[in-house]
Amino acid sequence: MKVISFEGFEYSGKSTQIKLLKKYFIKNNIKSTFTREPGGNKDLEKIRNVILKSNFNNLSLIMFFFASRFTLISSIKKNDFIVFDRFFDSTYAYQKYNSKEKKLIISLIKLIDKNFIPKITFYLKLDKKNLIRRKDKRLYSNKFDKKYFGQFSRIQKNYEEISKIKIGERKFVAIDASLSANEVHDKIILNLKKCKLIK
Repeated sequence: MKVISFEGFEYSGKSTQIKLLKKYFIKNNIKSTFTREPGGNKDLEKIRNVILKSNFNNLSLIMFFFASRFTLISSIKKNDFIVFDRFFDSTYAYQKYNSKEKKLIISLIKLIDKNFIPKITFYLKLDKKNLIRRKDKRLYSNKFDKKYFGQFSRIQKNYEEISKIKIGERKFVAIDASLSANEVHDKIILNLKKCKLIK
C-alpha cells in the first residue's frame, strides 16, 4: 500500500490535481482509494459539516481533526494507493500557533499507523497575489476559508516548517501552483515515477 497526500492553501488547485491523478490512475488501471479530511466516509462527513460551521477553539479543533483522522484510517480498506486530500500537514499548518501546539500535533502524528504515513506529499504552493486572484474568481467559500484567509503568511510558514521535519520516510514535494493545471499534473506524475511509486 502506497500513501500519497495533497496539501495547500485553499484556491491552490489541489482539488483539480486530485481529479487529474484519479483519471490517470483509472486510465492506467492502478487500483486506488481517494479520500479527504476532515470527512472521508458517511459518518465523518457529518463531523466535517459540524467542524466547518463551528466556533470551536483551536485545541478542540486539533483534537477533533485527529479523532476524525484515526477513525478514517481504521475504516480504510487497503489498496495499491491511498490518496488523501489533506492529512496531518494541514492540522500543523492551520492549527499550530505556538510551541505547545506544535508539540501536541507532532506527538499525535507519531501515533499514526506507520503504514499510513505518506510515501510522498505534494504541497501546491501559491503566492498571495495569485491566491487573491483565484479567490476573487471563486463564487463560494466556507467559514474556514474566510477565517484563515488573513493568516496566509503564518500558514505558509508552518507548511515550510513541517516540510523539514522528518516523518517516517516520506518525501515532501513543493510545486509551484501558479503553473497551468497540466504542468502541475506532469510534475506530480514525474515525481511519482522518480520515487518508483508508478512505472
